[in-house]
Amino acid sequence: MVRALLLIVAATATFPAWAGCAVADALIGQYGISFSGFTHALPRVALPAEQQSGPDALVTLALPNQNGQVSDGFSHSALINKDKKRVWILRTGGFAGVYEWYGPVALPTASFAACATEPGHQPQPRRQPAGAAS
Repeated sequence: MVRALLLIVAATATFPAWAGCAVADALIGQYGISFSGFTHALPRVALPAEQQSGPDALVTLALPNQNGQVSDGFSHSALINKDKKRVWILRTGGFAGVYEWYGPVALPTASFAACATEPGHQPQPRRQPAGAAS
């Protein structure tokens, strides 16, 4: 009983990795990004059209589902060009297993201070498995 109570307290006291990331919160709020997609229409593209401006220009940032995970829901991440102040959003998962790019959208005026970013790079086209329809 005590162990169960301690586990519940520990689980509710810890914040997710994205908590306090102003850029992620701004993107999620502005475009309505969730496990079910977007509430605002975004332009769909084959791949981001990015040329790295500087060695640290591109970063990636997870855009979490703030309402929790849904087994057949979408996951989103952002490829951000900090020099050009634009964002490309990658949607993956879902019932049919999509891999879709959207953007560019303007980088919100927000701080990266509490964000867990990783170095970004220009993505390569996904290869279709042999025999798969395109």
